[in-house]
Amino acid sequence: MSTGAIIFMAISWTFVLGLMAWSYRKIMRSKDHFDPDGTGPQKPPIRSKLEKKAARARGEPVR
Repeated sequence: MSTGAIIFMAISWTFVLGLMAWSYRKIMRSKDHFDPDGTGPQKPPIRSKLEKKAARARGEPVR
Protein backbone atom coordinates (compact mmCIF):
# COMPACT_ATOMS: atom_id res chain seq x y z
CA MET A 1 0.00 0.00 0.00
CA SER A 2 1.40 3.35 -0.97
CA THR A 3 1.89 6.30 1.35
CA GLY A 4 -0.82 8.26 -0.44
CA ALA A 5 -3.31 5.43 0.06
CA ILE A 6 -2.55 5.27 3.79
CA ILE A 7 -2.98 9.03 4.13
CA PHE A 8 -6.27 8.91 2.19
CA MET A 9 -7.53 6.04 4.36
CA ALA A 10 -6.61 7.89 7.56
CA ILE A 11 -8.35 11.07 6.42
CA SER A 12 -11.43 9.09 5.36
CA TRP A 13 -11.68 7.30 8.70
CA THR A 14 -11.19 10.57 10.57
CA PHE A 15 -14.02 12.14 8.57
CA VAL A 16 -16.39 9.20 9.12
CA LEU A 17 -15.67 8.97 12.85
CA GLY A 18 -16.01 12.74 13.17
CA LEU A 19 -19.45 12.67 11.55
CA MET A 20 -20.48 9.81 13.82
CA ALA A 21 -19.34 11.71 16.93
CA TRP A 22 -21.11 14.87 15.74
CA SER A 23 -24.39 13.03 15.13
CA TYR A 24 -24.30 11.19 18.48
CA ARG A 25 -23.54 14.46 20.29
CA LYS A 26 -26.43 16.18 18.50
CA ILE A 27 -28.84 13.37 19.39
CA MET A 28 -27.73 13.08 23.01
CA ARG A 29 -27.92 16.84 23.68
CA SER A 30 -31.50 17.08 22.43
CA LYS A 31 -34.03 17.63 25.20
CA ASP A 32 -36.86 16.06 23.16
CA HIS A 33 -36.93 12.30 23.28
CA PHE A 34 -39.30 9.36 23.20
CA ASP A 35 -39.53 7.42 26.43
CA PRO A 36 -41.21 4.05 25.84
CA ASP A 37 -41.23 2.87 29.49
CA GLY A 38 -43.48 5.74 30.59
CA THR A 39 -41.33 7.04 33.44
CA GLY A 40 -39.96 9.83 31.28
CA PRO A 41 -39.45 13.55 31.67
CA GLN A 42 -41.56 15.99 33.67
CA LYS A 43 -43.04 17.56 30.54
CA PRO A 44 -44.16 15.90 27.29
CA PRO A 45 -42.01 16.19 24.15
CA ILE A 46 -42.52 19.05 21.74
CA ARG A 47 -44.82 18.34 18.79
CA SER A 48 -43.33 18.36 15.32
CA LYS A 49 -44.53 20.76 12.62
CA LEU A 50 -46.43 17.95 10.90
CA GLU A 51 -48.19 16.95 14.13
CA LYS A 52 -49.18 20.58 14.77
CA LYS A 53 -50.54 20.90 11.23
CA ALA A 54 -52.60 17.70 11.64
CA ALA A 55 -53.94 18.88 15.02
CA ARG A 56 -55.01 22.21 13.50
CA ALA A 57 -56.79 20.32 10.71
CA ARG A 58 -58.69 18.26 13.30
CA GLY A 59 -59.56 21.39 15.27
CA GLU A 60 -57.50 20.42 18.33
CA PRO A 61 -55.68 23.08 20.37
CA VAL A 62 -52.03 23.43 19.43
CA ARG A 63 -49.49 24.28 22.12
